[in-house]
Amino acid sequence: MLPRGAFSCAAGACCRRRFSAKSHYDETVVYKYASQMINPVSIGQLLKYRRLPLSADNILDSVSYTQAELPVRLAKRVISFHRLPFIVGTNPHIAQVYSHYYEAFDRLYAFPPITDLDAEWEFTRTLEQQTQLLVDVIPEIAQGFLECKQYMPREERTAFISDLIRSRIGLRVIGEQHVALSFQFRDEQGACGQRLPPGEQRQHQQQQPGQQAPAVWAMDDVWVGAIHTKLLPAQMMTQCAQMVQNMCEMYYSTAPTYYVDGDVDETISYIPSHFEYITCELLKNAFRATVDFSARSGRSAHPPIQITITKGDGYVGVRIRDQGGGISKSNMRNVFEYSWSSMQAEDAAAELGSGGASAAGMSLQTNLALQQGVGGPIAGLGFGLPMARLYAEYFGGSLDIVSMEGYGCDVFLKLRSIEGSVEQKQI
Repeated sequence: MLPRGAFSCAAGACCRRRFSAKSHYDETVVYKYASQMINPVSIGQLLKYRRLPLSADNILDSVSYTQAELPVRLAKRVISFHRLPFIVGTNPHIAQVYSHYYEAFDRLYAFPPITDLDAEWEFTRTLEQQTQLLVDVIPEIAQGFLECKQYMPREERTAFISDLIRSRIGLRVIGEQHVALSFQFRDEQGACGQRLPPGEQRQHQQQQPGQQAPAVWAMDDVWVGAIHTKLLPAQMMTQCAQMVQNMCEMYYSTAPTYYVDGDVDETISYIPSHFEYITCELLKNAFRATVDFSARSGRSAHPPIQITITKGDGYVGVRIRDQGGGISKSNMRNVFEYSWSSMQAEDAAAELGSGGASAAGMSLQTNLALQQGVGGPIAGLGFGLPMARLYAEYFGGSLDIVSMEGYGCDVFLKLRSIEGSVEQKQI
């Protein structure tokens, strides 16, 4: 991949309106786009460029759909915020998320139709920036609804948040797929010595002396944009478990070991960032529960976390087994509810009896800090498990938890390969 530099283009800036705080009251264009029908794209269509090398026509075809579709979806999200109760919409966290969605719409809709690679590159860099801007909206939404949950019925909150997250997944899949294809195309063109847009020409001119240019097939044929067609779940689980173990060690000064067994050579076609997000959320729960239960029970050593990979017909199964004390029956019915967290309940109780320290000797604030480094900064606000399940279900998978109170949990994750049985999944 080429290095991603900051986007700057005076010519591009003049063709877009500046985002204004008054835009909330000037919604003619937003309603115009929001009234249009969404044009779903299938997984099969996203994978149609899998035969390398990519051509300029491929990239212009991809950007044509992306440019037409994303403003419509963003506009629908903007309007959904308008339908919230006034007191909820004015919450600073929710208002901040609204402004991010409006800014993303505002920047993307104003681009004129793209007919050449220079214009496509300008759009792609802006799209990359706006996609990153929306990465961290969920922590804001989580905090906002935690503060406003008394102003909306639970069913309405759940419906709004679930729709927002599903829409966000679709926006990111479409946006990141085009951005990845665009960079992939330019990697190949750079290796072939063909003409690049001005930005890339400058970047390649800065190549260090003696540094070899990337090979045409450096990305191999396993990548189609953001989709990895031969992802190794065992390898991904090992990387994620090591990352979570390091964070656990950093904040708790102790951490259980782990091991991966089962069908360790099995592959799957999937989006690595999705796989990482889901599994990191599940592993964080397993590692934290194990450490906390050891502290509460006086256990001298932590039992290991067992991660088992299984092969299915068009899917891969992952079982994460811990001995972290399990989940009580009263809490099991809440674990997939937004804005509910066992950590909040445990630490609130612990604060009453230990001056703000949890059973593992950590305050709620420290526990929240632990959650911010791995898999998304949202655990502790009650969004980790419900979001992980939404991500798993998005491509036809599932997430289930079996708890043995007083002993531990088995978490069963089923991820369907993006290819094959879910090829016609509409995004």
